[in-house]
Amino acid sequence: MKHSSPEALEALDFAWDDESGFLGLLRSGQFSSSLAEEYLGVLNSVEIPEGEELHPDFVRLTWFTPLFMEWQIDRAVERGANKQELVDAIDRIRERIMEILGTP
Repeated sequence: MKHSSPEALEALDFAWDDESGFLGLLRSGQFSSSLAEEYLGVLNSVEIPEGEELHPDFVRLTWFTPLFMEWQIDRAVERGANKQELVDAIDRIRERIMEILGTP
């Protein structure tokens, strides 16, 4: 799926929805490993041909995700999340975003 497609951008934006999105729920301390897998699935389906400019909305919706997730660890663990599962999800998501966006 093209990174700038409406489907990709909508799925990434929906992840931030407070009521049912993966990251929105995590903000309130609710970690779902199945939603984490769905989010990672979206990231894994994204294709960016070499030399193509990144869509600004794609960058806006993804770059902050790993840092945001790290900030939610304590809250999620207090609400019963398995810390190792959450840390593993953060690592996998961070790695994929680094593959897509690159590193300095």
